[in-house]
Amino acid sequence: MILRRISDALRRQDWTTVVVETLIVTFGVLLGLQLNNWNEDRVLRERERTFLQQILIDLESDAETSRRGVVFADQIDDMAEDFLAVIEGTPEGAEVSDADLMALVPAAGYAYLPYSKPATYQEMVSTGGLSLIRNVELKRALGEYYDRFETGRQWDDLIRDEQFAYRAAIRGVLSRQQFAWARGSYRVPAEERAPAPAFDRAAFEETVRARPAIADSLKSMGAVQERLRNDSRRLGREAEKLSDQVNAALKK
Repeated sequence: MILRRISDALRRQDWTTVVVETLIVTFGVLLGLQLNNWNEDRVLRERERTFLQQILIDLESDAETSRRGVVFADQIDDMAEDFLAVIEGTPEGAEVSDADLMALVPAAGYAYLPYSKPATYQEMVSTGGLSLIRNVELKRALGEYYDRFETGRQWDDLIRDEQFAYRAAIRGVLSRQQFAWARGSYRVPAEERAPAPAFDRAAFEETVRARPAIADSLKSMGAVQERLRNDSRRLGREAEKLSDQVNAALKK
């Protein structure tokens, strides 16, 4: 319709009408393009917001991992101290009940390695979603955070080696029934545990004292737990710091 009017105006040499109709067409095209750009930008901003909200969920998981790591390190340290007290025959060791002693044997050399949860960040990298982050500082902070906790894990193998050494040292000190009960009971309050299997404490203490590798491993695991405790705390601090940056970006 507009093109027909322009054509008619050209034949009549009605230049005013030609200019007006041409401006109307041009304005309509530009407006349509701008509306399309606005819509595309809105979609991109929604995707950015969705990714950042998912990142916050992952960071909360990392914060929980941090808290759990500190608690586990403290608990396992206490178990190792109790087991060493029994091996060394101290008065504190004599106060450890038979059931508690069985329960702590498999757990005293456990290592809980704190890992970040990078699922959303990895998805952003693989799908190009990282380019949606407009805040350059936040984008850099995300990369540094996940690089920090995904690389430089050279100590993990050493920690696992310490854990395996402990497992090897205690092999056979409990029967299969005792070990299975202990694995299911070490984090359960004494009053809520299933009845403990029969346990010959004198024979057990004689066996573990004849294996110096057990005490050596328990002492070595003390340094491991301290590192895991520090790593867990660092993960928590960094997760909290990054969460603040993400929340600030979401509020803009």
